[in-house]
Order: sequence, then C-alpha cells, then structure tokens
Amino acid sequence: MSTLALETRRTPPDGVDWELFGQRYWERRPVRLHARPPFGLDAVHPLNVASCAPFRAGTRFWVMPDVRFLVGDGWLRAPGALLPDATDPSLDAYLDRLDADSGRQGYLLTVRQPLLLDHALWSAVRDTVSGLWRQVGWPNLPVVAEVLTGDRFTQHVGATEAPTHAALTWVLRGRMDVRLWDERGGPPPEGIADPDRAVPGVRTLSAGAGELLYWPGDQRHVDTYRDRCVALRLRIPVDRTLPFTALRDLLADLVHAGQGNDETVPYFPFGPGTGIDDPDGVLPRLTGLGDDLRTVVDGEHLRRTLRIRWAALRSAAGLEPIPVPREGVAITRSTRFRRTGEIVRMPDGPAHEVWAVEGNVFTLPRAAGDRVYAALGDGEETGADEVCRALAAGDDDRNAATVLALLDKLYRLRGIDLAEEATR
Repeated sequence: MSTLALETRRTPPDGVDWELFGQRYWERRPVRLHARPPFGLDAVHPLNVASCAPFRAGTRFWVMPDVRFLVGDGWLRAPGALLPDATDPSLDAYLDRLDADSGRQGYLLTVRQPLLLDHALWSAVRDTVSGLWRQVGWPNLPVVAEVLTGDRFTQHVGATEAPTHAALTWVLRGRMDVRLWDERGGPPPEGIADPDRAVPGVRTLSAGAGELLYWPGDQRHVDTYRDRCVALRLRIPVDRTLPFTALRDLLADLVHAGQGNDETVPYFPFGPGTGIDDPDGVLPRLTGLGDDLRTVVDGEHLRRTLRIRWAALRSAAGLEPIPVPREGVAITRSTRFRRTGEIVRMPDGPAHEVWAVEGNVFTLPRAAGDRVYAALGDGEETGADEVCRALAAGDDDRNAATVLALLDKLYRLRGIDLAEEATR
C-alpha cells in the first residue's frame, strides 16, 4: 500500500493556489494539500440539526437536504433519535450520545446538499470553489455538496459504482483515509474494501483537519472515517455521459409540456383500427412523438431554456439547489447601496438579456440592462436616485417605481447590500 506524499508548497492566505492546482492535478492525479476549509467546524452541528429534523420520523425521498445514517453494516431507514437534535448542545455532546446509544458501533452520517439552508455557508463554498472554476472551466451540471460525520466506519459505495464525479474533500476534524483505484486499470480488486490490506495498484490518501483531498473522476474509492471525522465534500460531475442524460430529461419534459402535460397512462390503444400501421395505431403514435421531439430540438424554446439554466448554474458556481431569497427592505430614491454579488449577464434574443444572481434568473431589456449595470457600480457606494437618472426616470414616478422594484429584486437576491450593511 503506497501513500501519496503531502504537498508542502506554500498556499495563499485565502486557501489553495487554484492556478497551480489546475496545472498539476486537475483531471491528472490525486493529491493531498494543506487548505483552509470554506467554513469551520462550529458551523457543522447547527447545519446537521436543521437538515436532520424532518428525517427523525423516517427516511424521506426526493427531498433536499437528503440525510442518511449508516451504522455497522447497514443503512437505517428510520434512524430517529440517532440523528442530531436541537437538544444536543454541541457536536461533541451529540457524538457522545451517539456512542452510548449505538453501543459504540461505527457510524456515518451523510447530509447531502445541506448548504441551501444557510446562505452564508453556501456563499463561502461558492466563493472558494469559484477560484478553481476560473482556472479549469465552470461546471455545466450541479455540484453535489455533502457534510460527512463518521467514526470507525468504512464506506464502500465509491468502489462499487462506476466513477462519474471528481471529488474535493476538506477534512474539518479527525482523520480520513481514502483508498483509490484507477478505473482505467479495470475492475477494482476485492481487497480494496479492506483498509488494512496492501493491494498492488491501490493508493491511499490520508488527511487530517486542515487538509484537502482531491481525486479525479476516473477513480473508484473506499473511505474510512476515524477519530470522529467531519468533512465537507464536493462531488463534481465530470463524466461525459452526464450532460446527455440531463439533456434527455429536459427534452422529455419539454415534449410532455407541449402535449399539455397529459397525465394519462401512456398505453397504446387496443382493438379494431389500432393495428401497428392503422391511423390510430402504434406506429403513427410513435412517429408523432418523434415529430414532437424534432419540433422541440429545432425550436428556440430549448435554446433559451439551456441559456437560462446555464446562466443560473454559472452564477451559483454549480452549487444547486440554492438558498431562498432574503426578505426585502423598503428602498426609496434616497437609499444608498453597494453591489456586492456577481451578476452574470447573457443575451436572450435581440432585445433582452438574462441576469443571473446566485442561481436566480430574470430578464431585462438589453438597452436598459447596460445602463443599469453601469449605474450599479463595482462595489463603490451609489444611490437609487443615480440609477433612476441613468435610466432617464427623472421625476417620472412610474419609471422610478420600476427602477426601485428592480433594486428590491437585486437586494432580495443578494446582488446588492444597503450601504450600512455592506460595510459591516
């Protein structure tokens, strides 16, 4: 069993040297680096409590965040009191209780996509990973964020499934050992599942608090959690088949919507006049479905939908789902503010453009969009009245109301902050 050497190159104060990372490691080889995580250990327990609350009554499906609790050799469908609760005063108190309640069996709590519950944490992760995307390209599918809490537990699922995602894993506490097998070497050997067994071709990355693990998307992996390990993992879609799957689902949705969202069971008719070549038979219906699909593929609606989805994903740095907008405030012509969030702009036909802010999308007339964007400034303090004048609203109350409504939208989407808030 070989262990990859720790990289000792000095990194910038704000984290990893993403430019060097992109040149040396991205889609090339696994690595362990010293790195400051996007948020601290103290944020984990409140986030886990909020994420787990709906699951204490049993497993829920097709909801986010998604919570799974594994103990011993199985996934508990109704973990109940084994999940963290508001009565647990701290992470350590919860883990002490868990050891007592579980008979000191090994365990793993996985919370998938919890960041949508806390904008500050979501924003911190987005800002951190944006440094990487600026070097290697922005993801065209959502990135999966997971908070992992485990001890004395080995997770094998990463070795049993074909790899489709690269991974960035910040260890916040404890230690994690990851055994890696390059998919290009064929099926993983049986011994990969045993963390204490040396297997030719299997490499190990071991990391403690304050370190970052990365492996490319062609690696199968087995994770072993030790010393009450807590980690933040980002699973980054890199398999070339994934965009086709997403496009297939989108096309199916658009064809279905074009048929009036008919919810009847799609059985083919049976009886006289419904033979395969009859007018009401199977073949004409399939041919008609193909015609509907060609109409969608050739239409502008698909292109516009893809543009809007890309703008939203780009503005969220791939972190979907996104937090809900915040409450609005009373914005008047005397309100002072600063632009604090990135605004992604994209053409939307000859006369309009898409604006995307932290995963939220809306449209503006293109001519007005240029003037508004310039008037918002680039972080310096400005006033609502200045934006009104830039749009020639002047004393026109109706046009001024439109400008103030736009500023309210930008505030709720966190594209701007009031001047006194932005300086805190």
